[in-house]
Amino acid sequence: MNKDRLSIQAQPNNAKLISLALTNSLRTQRALFLTQLKSALQQLQRSQQSFVLLLIKIENIADVEQNFGSDLSNNLISIIRHHLQSLTSSKDCLVNLQGDEFALLKTDITDAESAIDLAKEIQSQFRFSFQVNNYKILCNSSIGISLQQAPHSVSQVLKDADIALKHAQQRGLGQYHLSTALPVPVKNTQAILQQEQLTHAIINHDILPYYQPIIQLNSNQLVGFEVIAHWHEQEQNDDNNFISLAENTDIIIALDLHIIYQACVQLKKWHDSHSDNQQIMLTMNLSAKHLILDGAVEHLIFIIQQQQIPPHRLVFEFREHECLARNKFAMRALEKLRQIGVQVGLDDFGTGFSSLNAFFQYPIDFVKIDSRFTNRMLMSKKDLSLIRVIRDMSHDMGFKVIVEGIDSPQQHAKLIELGCEFGQGSYIAQPMDYRQVNRLLEL
Repeated sequence: MNKDRLSIQAQPNNAKLISLALTNSLRTQRALFLTQLKSALQQLQRSQQSFVLLLIKIENIADVEQNFGSDLSNNLISIIRHHLQSLTSSKDCLVNLQGDEFALLKTDITDAESAIDLAKEIQSQFRFSFQVNNYKILCNSSIGISLQQAPHSVSQVLKDADIALKHAQQRGLGQYHLSTALPVPVKNTQAILQQEQLTHAIINHDILPYYQPIIQLNSNQLVGFEVIAHWHEQEQNDDNNFISLAENTDIIIALDLHIIYQACVQLKKWHDSHSDNQQIMLTMNLSAKHLILDGAVEHLIFIIQQQQIPPHRLVFEFREHECLARNKFAMRALEKLRQIGVQVGLDDFGTGFSSLNAFFQYPIDFVKIDSRFTNRMLMSKKDLSLIRVIRDMSHDMGFKVIVEGIDSPQQHAKLIELGCEFGQGSYIAQPMDYRQVNRLLEL
């Protein structure tokens, strides 16, 4: 008998046994869950003790199974369950209702704000990839929240949570929705709406990288571009409004990765188009959250390696005060970036209280002088002196200096006189999209 044929014929039986075992396990979990849910409703009726039910949908499990097989997808579900379990207590009930859907029942949460905080904490588990066998897999989760503050039937509670989950899915990737009889404060409603709009803008590619030229000041030679996130819908407003909103939430991680990926793809095209363009560098201002959240720096490195970008042509800038606030974690992450060749810059330099410490503490390559000093330097001897001091110290320690906010020919001339190397600003060029850059490079 052919052994290969025997092996192939045996596989469906094994798969069937595994599937049957999983099915029985899921049935047991569901039965336990329903028992706990009935108990919580009885307690609510007796003593008005509220509780919350969360339905957590892992959006791309089917894709993982299709691409990698059921064994790996089952391992992924187990790992996700372990992560969710770390957020629960012994009094909570966490069950896998079906392959890609979990239910979490908590009886110690009695208000909407705490329920939303819990949903955010759960979704923070999905910011980065899960290590499964030899693969790093990204997942998204949608969460329906049903806050129960008055007695209902089991079926009604489940229906409320399911409707909330569908609302969350309609909002886009990584969203949650709260179902409650209590009104949500107007301020919170507005904030949630703004976050929804920003998330949809990222998903729909409405936010794009723009590129502001950086030149060598004494020769006017183009050396690179600063990458700036540009949302066309917000064009009439201050672009920093949506950046601030993203920074105050975990959306900033997704926004940064979205912009970095597109910019790296474009830089690869420019490098490949002509040998003269291979010297072009990109500088990008990133949130310091990339330095402190587990796995965030690895995501940045993955994008660079995936696009085959020469790492030394990238400068990742971080604001000085953000780095100093998280010194121990930031240092390790910065070293990882520099180990693969990425250059590191301190943005808005001189605006914090510990600028001199930053010179000695951090492994940096570039210092970017804040535009406020540039704007005042022709009228303020103090600001002019500060720029001169930063230039001297940077040169002595081997750092390159980029001056931002050059808005007039007089500022340009003075900076050349001071011996500053690189600069950018509206006098040199406004931020432009990739098509305008193509024309600038004569592609």
